[in-house]
Amino acid sequence: MFYLRDLPKYEALRQRAARYPEIDPRAFEAFLVLMRVGSDLLDGLEAYLNSKGMSQGKFSILMLLNRDPDAGISPSDLADRSGVTRATVTGLLDGLSREKLVSREDDTGDRRKAVVRLTSRGRKLLDTILPDYYRQVAELMGGLSDEEKVLLVDLLGRVNQRVGALWTAAGKTTGPRTGKSGDKSTSG
Repeated sequence: MFYLRDLPKYEALRQRAARYPEIDPRAFEAFLVLMRVGSDLLDGLEAYLNSKGMSQGKFSILMLLNRDPDAGISPSDLADRSGVTRATVTGLLDGLSREKLVSREDDTGDRRKAVVRLTSRGRKLLDTILPDYYRQVAELMGGLSDEEKVLLVDLLGRVNQRVGALWTAAGKTTGPRTGKSGDKSTSG
């Protein structure tokens, strides 16, 4: 969550360069807007999903399983793909199992392992949620042309590739929840 709502204008940032010559006013302005929009998007998504009786964590797991509903995914792969810890995935899967939205089964190739699959109830739930969800996303992004959407994906990807520098400056070698090097981007 990003708390700052009253973002400074470019001119105010430019004036700070006299005191802090390291500041790149345009970069900082873009950074603050990105943080504000990202936080607002996450808050809006959480509110939307809550209105559907869903958390972002549960929704993410269901969406990962929905990519190939007939294939099973191991809990550890779900943790890696969703960017949360294995313990968090276990808790999410426990809740989704109680709701009969997913099933855990022995892996046919290795009985020591389990795979998780969407149940028919899980598929039906997604079939009721996703049409409106996709409409909401289309509406949200509707002010951009297709070319601007492609450009936005490219620009955000390039920013994401440099996030590792913040972790390095903090003396860390990995980012939060991913367990992966902070200088690598992830895709969903």
